[in-house]
Amino acid sequence: MNGELLAFALGSGLAVAFAVAMLFQKSPVKSVLSLVLTFFGLAILSVLLAAPFIAVLQVIVYAGAILVLFLFVIMLLNLTEEAEEKETRSVHRFLSLVGLVALGGMLLGLTLRAPAPPVPPSGTPVIPAAGGDEVPLLGRLLFTDYLLAFEVLSVLLLLAAVGALLLSKRRFE
Repeated sequence: MNGELLAFALGSGLAVAFAVAMLFQKSPVKSVLSLVLTFFGLAILSVLLAAPFIAVLQVIVYAGAILVLFLFVIMLLNLTEEAEEKETRSVHRFLSLVGLVALGGMLLGLTLRAPAPPVPPSGTPVIPAAGGDEVPLLGRLLFTDYLLAFEVLSVLLLLAAVGALLLSKRRFE
């Protein structure tokens, strides 16, 4: 077993194992900690794909800043197992199902209406050659070919921030 295969096994094993662990944790704090290790596994895979900039962003932005924000919101809302048991689970399951169906419908509608993204001709490298700088390529792709996805993600993050603010206001009233 060579080093590259070992690193791939470690990165993918970390990512998959802790993603599954995150889903089955009862405590939200433990779920966030599992998500941190999932992001580290994905950063290892990014390094293997010759994208060190993406790996560094993965660790600094996601494992650092965003997960600290998640922990802050969890602590602010006081999401503990006792508080969770007081809520009615049937209403949450119904609303989750409605949201999932609505999201699936929107994604299906967007996929059917949007034109197919341009596919590079066979043999064209998607990443720059070794030693090349992938940051300008990433910026160009984000603001040209994937602008719609970038803007949708921006709106989604804005809605998540507004939702967290509304949840915290309702909790203190």
